[in-house]
Amino acid sequence: MTHPGRKLSLAVVIPTLNEGAALGPALESISAQRDQAAQVLVADGGSTDRTVAMALEHGASVIVGSRRGRGCQIASAVRQIYADIILVVHADMILPADALALVRDRLSKSPDCPGGCLGHRFDRPEVLYRVLEWWDRRRALAGMSYGDQAQFFRRDVLESQGGFPDQPIMEDVELSRRLSRLGHPAYLDCPVTVSARRFERLGWWRASLRNLSMRLSYRRHGLQACPSLYRRYYR
Repeated sequence: MTHPGRKLSLAVVIPTLNEGAALGPALESISAQRDQAAQVLVADGGSTDRTVAMALEHGASVIVGSRRGRGCQIASAVRQIYADIILVVHADMILPADALALVRDRLSKSPDCPGGCLGHRFDRPEVLYRVLEWWDRRRALAGMSYGDQAQFFRRDVLESQGGFPDQPIMEDVELSRRLSRLGHPAYLDCPVTVSARRFERLGWWRASLRNLSMRLSYRRHGLQACPSLYRRYYR
């Protein structure tokens, strides 16, 4: 573990696939606090729109993974990073102005903490989204966070549990499991603003039930369920 008080370096990884319409605000929110990040790396899955060009325009580095799937892309990026802390940001997130500094400060002062998440708030006003935020916050406080809550981790410590999960889907659930085996993950209550686009496209109840059934399937079958879950999620 890290010596208490030592300032840790931080890198941001953003997995993308045809996110040209959403990526700009996310990159701008990171650029505003770029002094806190040693590296910003976009891990692309082979976009055919302006995603890669937009990332380069905002000063991010880009790698194109040989395997498509959010977890595979993130894992490929992590293998090229030497920062102490890695923060995973989805392309449709907007980070609070103090988010990166808060992550660095928390892990610098808490050497036994393996990682955690910032928390999230959806960009829609409906009460149902507030209920979902409340429930996800409770789960994160107990140590189980999701990818849309902006997860972060100590790179070297996670390696003792196999590193970042190199799998196409449910990588966020697996990451939470691995972090929990190393200690109690932190919940920083510094929520990112995240798009509700998937809920709007499928409908709130249908999207919620789909997410629940996918998590249950992964809990039951583990990595073997990932190929079918990936096809179901991205069809």
